[in-house]
Amino acid sequence: MILGLASPTYSGFTPPQNPLMWLLDRCADYNLHALEASLPLTDTDNPQEVGKKAADLGITWIGYWSNNYVTPEGGVQGLTDRATQAFDIAVQGGVTKIVIFGQGSLHNRFTHDPPLKDQLSRLTDHLRPVAEAAAARNLQLGLLPHLDYRSHEMVSVQQAIDHPALKMAFDTTNPFPVCEEPVDAAQNVLPHTIAVALKDVQVFPHRSNDVTIWGTPIGQGSVDYHAILPMLAEKLPNPDQTTVSIKLRLPPDSDAHHAWMEQSLAYIRSALNGQLE
Repeated sequence: MILGLASPTYSGFTPPQNPLMWLLDRCADYNLHALEASLPLTDTDNPQEVGKKAADLGITWIGYWSNNYVTPEGGVQGLTDRATQAFDIAVQGGVTKIVIFGQGSLHNRFTHDPPLKDQLSRLTDHLRPVAEAAAARNLQLGLLPHLDYRSHEMVSVQQAIDHPALKMAFDTTNPFPVCEEPVDAAQNVLPHTIAVALKDVQVFPHRSNDVTIWGTPIGQGSVDYHAILPMLAEKLPNPDQTTVSIKLRLPPDSDAHHAWMEQSLAYIRSALNGQLE
């Protein structure tokens, strides 16, 4: 497995210009060999320069691309046009894998317009041409359950599309907000997964309308990593080539990134001893 960094770790701390170049330096600081980060769709970075620096440092850049996949502006054609623009930028940067995810604030399994069954059907119809656009550029997509749907629901979309360019991505804490156990989600998603994000949170249940979730260093929260980490080697279709990226969620205004990174790295490297690049 290829240990990396996920850009949300530094949300609010990356510079407005050249944030990807800055994040590559953070990867180098911690001897990480992958970066999960958004594609530069608004000229914040030059994709060719980012791609060259990543290659020089021996870092695999996995792109992020998010859109409204249920009721996309401009319909299927509008969505496909936006995908094409994003994927062309990915190619310029030497990106070969992209984690894609929807906009859960607009549509999720708890909203009713349209009903859940129709949401999943629309996801299937709308993402099929997106997968075809990726395949035309030799790109691999990983569909991420992103605080919106449960694992089996998203896997059902991926399997209904049944396109070699569309696989899955997995984030270890995304199951919690949709009332799913991460170990169960891992069982469903990992056999189809091309990119993993390792994140941890502490869940503080109280009443049904008063549940608090706070980020923690990896291994110190509510995710059962003792169960999930062995599953990576057992269930990933290609574990040696799969990126496993640290995604930390610090409290607002916290600057404890270095301490959390050191604690998380020590835990992961100990637990996955001999399995990491």
